[in-house]
Amino acid sequence: MIINILKIRNAPGEKISFHVSEQIDSVAVSGQRFSFVGAVEVSGEVINQNNQFLVKGQTRAVVSSDCVSCLEPVQLTIQGTIDEIYGKSNGHQDPDGEIIGFDGDVLNIEPEVIKSLLMEIPMRVVCSPDCRGLCQGCGCNLNIKQCDCENETIDPRLAILKKLQQ
Repeated sequence: MIINILKIRNAPGEKISFHVSEQIDSVAVSGQRFSFVGAVEVSGEVINQNNQFLVKGQTRAVVSSDCVSCLEPVQLTIQGTIDEIYGKSNGHQDPDGEIIGFDGDVLNIEPEVIKSLLMEIPMRVVCSPDCRGLCQGCGCNLNIKQCDCENETIDPRLAILKKLQQ
């Protein structure tokens, strides 16, 4: 996701609007894979603030992943915001990490777009709030059918008391 800033590079206070729609590869976060369904869309503006470029905009995507309880596919429509400052790197890094370095006349906003979308994904992706998950014994999806497994759960620390009862 590239934005050409050549028109405003030497014009402090000027701004340009942009709209980018591009396919992005899937990403893995904490062991869970998220695939982007269709194009990721970003629209906003770039403002030249004395050779630092403020990028502000809205991000939107449809993300596909697996339910953490039953492993069925789930699609989420997510929207985020991007609000970043880019500055000429000149071989230097910003010690505070607030300014993103770039070279040339283009800004690559893809990493920040991905971050803005990932921030909007819930910590626990489930297919529905009342998802029953998988049976711990046989592995069948309890949302589809009920299994015949015995579901008595005993705390292993108290299992010895069960033996005394018998």
